Amino acid sequence: MKSESKLIAGILIGVAAGVLAGILLAPQSGEDTQEAVADAASDFSDKFKDKFTDLVDEAEGLKESLTDKLSSKLDQLISLVSAKTGDAKDWAEDKASEAKDKASDLKSKL
Repeated sequence: MKSESKLIAGILIGVAAGVLAGILLAPQSGEDTQEAVADAASDFSDKFKDKFTDLVDEAEGLKESLTDKLSSKLDQLISLVSAKTGDAKDWAEDKASEAKDKASDLKSKL
């Protein structure tokens, strides 16, 4: 994403420089040139705002997607831990019951 931002910035700067050079080198009166420069600056500003808005929207979409994925993975992890905890509890109860039975057998033998 960082390289995309640099590419977009480079393109916008190149376009602005080209427009400015074309305006300054064109055979126009000073007033016409000022108006053309103002129009070009306005167009550049509008394009920059549009690109920035697009980037912000894309970042928000990525944030939502990442949030959804993380939430899903967290739910899976909680389910897995819960299942493993239940398995461990059952195993411990079984072992405790076996130990109790063995202790009872030993007690009866003595």
